[in-house]
Amino acid sequence: MEYRFNLTRRLLWVGLLSCLVLLVLLFSLGFQLGMLMADEAPAPAAREPAVRASAPKTAS
Repeated sequence: MEYRFNLTRRLLWVGLLSCLVLLVLLFSLGFQLGMLMADEAPAPAAREPAVRASAPKTAS
């Protein structure tokens, strides 16, 4: 059995449109993930004390 594969204009347009849609969807996914990551507040470190006492400043 032999298959003949012809690149017609219609097939090229479908491939180009599919690639374009894929790029747009990947960009929007990255944008949404970036917004979600930017909204999260950084978690405080567990080993550091909540309030650090600072040394009194000396007048020079």
